[in-house]
Parts: sequence; C-alpha cells; structure tokens
Amino acid sequence: MTLATWSKIAFALFVFVVASRTALPMQSTRFDAVVELSDGTELEAQLDSIDESTVKFVTGGEEKLIPTDEVSQIRFAAESDSPDVETGIQIALIDGSKLRYKNANVVGRDLVGLTQDGTDVKVSTRLVDYAIFASDADPELQKEWTKVAGLDRESDALVVNRDQKLQMVDGVIGDISDKAVTFTVGERTAEVKRARLTGILFYRRIKDELPPANFVLKLADGSRIQSRLLAVKDETALVTSRSGAKFEIGADAITTIDLREGRSVSLTDLDPASNDWEPLLTSSTLQSKLKQFSLARMDQSFSGKRLSLLVDDQSGTLTRREFPKGFAIQGGGKLSFLLAKQYRQLTGTIGFDPDANSTGVVKLVIQIDGKNRVEEVLDASKMETPFAIDVDLIDASRIVFKVDYHDRRNVGDILHAVELKLHR
Repeated sequence: MTLATWSKIAFALFVFVVASRTALPMQSTRFDAVVELSDGTELEAQLDSIDESTVKFVTGGEEKLIPTDEVSQIRFAAESDSPDVETGIQIALIDGSKLRYKNANVVGRDLVGLTQDGTDVKVSTRLVDYAIFASDADPELQKEWTKVAGLDRESDALVVNRDQKLQMVDGVIGDISDKAVTFTVGERTAEVKRARLTGILFYRRIKDELPPANFVLKLADGSRIQSRLLAVKDETALVTSRSGAKFEIGADAITTIDLREGRSVSLTDLDPASNDWEPLLTSSTLQSKLKQFSLARMDQSFSGKRLSLLVDDQSGTLTRREFPKGFAIQGGGKLSFLLAKQYRQLTGTIGFDPDANSTGVVKLVIQIDGKNRVEEVLDASKMETPFAIDVDLIDASRIVFKVDYHDRRNVGDILHAVELKLHR
C-alpha cells in the first residue's frame, strides 16, 4: 500500500472522528421538548439540565443557558393517561411530591416499587409521608384521609376504615409486601392484611425546613415530583426532589416541567395580618354582635360553602364555577397581609357572590404600603365577567383589600376573590 493511499485512509478516519464529535450534541441523548419562556416565546429544544439558577438546552444546534426565572415550562410529547384509581397506590413524600404506583413494598428502610408509568423507584422511608391503598375515586374518603394525614404523629400508624370513618392505630411499620404489613405495637408484632387497610402513615423524622422546589415534574400517570435538580443522561432524566429523593425517569413518561409553581403561592396560604369590618349604619352594641359574622372568610363563602363565581364558558354563557382558594369579603370589610418584600406580583379574579342579591355596588380598593394601586367601582348588575387583578408587588411589605359601600346600601355587597397568586 502506497504512502498516498495511507494518507487518504488517515484523512478519512480524521474526518469521520471530527464529524462524530461534532454530531454528539445532536444525538438522541437529550430530551426533545418545547421550552416556553416567560415572555411567551417558544423554542424547540433538547433539554440537558435544570438547577437552582439555570436551564440548559440545545436549540438550532446551539447550546443555551437561560435563567430559571425566564422559563415558564417545558413540554414533552408524552400524553397524560387516566390513572388506574382502582388498583393504584398513592405515595406522598414529605416534600409534597405525589407518585402513583402499580405496586409498592417496603423492605428494610426502603420503599421500592413500580410507578404507573413503569419506572422502578427506590426511596428511603424517612422521606415518605404516607401511602394510601384505597381508590381516590371516593371524594368523601379523600377528605377524611386529608384530615387524618394532616394530624401530628408521634409514631408510624396504620389507617383503617370503620363505617366510613378513618381511624389511626399507632405503632411501628416493618416490611410491607403485596399481601401484608408487618406492624409492631408495644411488644407484639403481627402481620396485618393489606386489604384491610386504607393506608399507612410514616413518622415524620425530618424536622428541618426543606429547600424550595425549583420546578414541578409532571408525569403522564398523574405523578407530580417537587424537584430541585434534573440532568439528562442517555435516555433518562436523573431527578432530585426537594427532600433529596432520587429518580431515574424515561423521556416517554414526562409530560411537563413547570417552573412557575415554585415561584408562586396562594395569598390565603398566608395568615391575615388583620381582618376588620365596619357596618354602614348601626349602633355600637349591634356592631359588636354583627362583626363576628361579617369578617372576611378564608377559602370559603359566608355560607360556609366553596367560593364561586359566574364565568364565561367561552360560548357566551355564564357558568357557575367553584374555587378552592381565596376569600369572601363584604361591604365594610378590610383585610391585610404582610408580604415582607418577597413577591413581585399578585394576580387573581374578583367578582360578586352568585348567591348574593344582584343589586350590589361596591368600591374595591387595593393598597400597597398605604398607596392605592387599585380603585374600581364594581356593580353586580353591570358586570358581565369577573374583574381580573394584576398588581405590582416589588419591594411591597403590606397589601390591604378594602370594600367600601358605594351606593350607601349594603344589599348584595359580597365579593369573592379567587385564584389569588403571589409570584416571586
């Protein structure tokens, strides 16, 4: 073989190696996605990683680093399925993550199982808040479970359903198999059939405050992981949750990475700094009696029901819609919250209580650190849609909501403020 031939072969090998290295960033080792920026711009990209400050991805053959607060969400091609509520197991971590398992067992100090999307998961039980075995198709049972799971615990506990009332049995949880739970009370250890249990509660061992989530990872099976970090390796996302739990998740299991949820909280998750009410015309004696019934109500209407508004269903018809979060306030009401300069914006919707008299007329005032930012006369007989609010909160220490009597009458002067979000 001549020197010229060897030179051609060497040159061809060099070109092949260089081309291979150049092509590496475009191989299918990254997740294809649509990156939605905070300004509404959308980019087709391949995700590489997310940390506390930066989202890293490749778009148009170019690597980009974007601050996390400039990214709203990242969408993937996975389609959301309806979880199997009859056989699925719900697992909640202490950081607020919720996962759906096809099956889950506890071996030693680890919870191991298979999620609905087919991901094998192993998590230390010290990071697990609870596991619920019963179907979540029963809303009343879910309400009962929420109450029980929210109680303080001094130990592990089994939860049993007796006449539609959930009861806790304190003890120590051991191994869990598909059929039974090893459970110790005092000196006695027994195998309890899992079919008899609604769920189990783990003792919350970690007392320290957890770091905030940087994003929420949403899976096609309905699972939601409150996450801090993500790195793509081959065809797998390596995810670290707020509590430090680690997951390896395939690209086809992920629907969305939401970077907005960690940056906003519901206003009524804060305790009001003050809640006051002044009547239109009444004696001081009667005022004190009325006041306890007239102060603003958090996350419920004055009738004790869920907050509601009449909203346009996009066909020109007003439809009643209920909301879990917000507050009800009536004429003469004044409600304030301390913000400690932690937020940049408040968004939400305010309208009249659909069950109140439709003649209500009020003046809504929203003050930021003593200055009026919103002054709006709301007339129930003229409002076609609820009033949307968007208030700048940069460097704000206090926000005040006032509802003034505008027509010197108080009939129908009841507002529902809903979907109030504080954005960081």
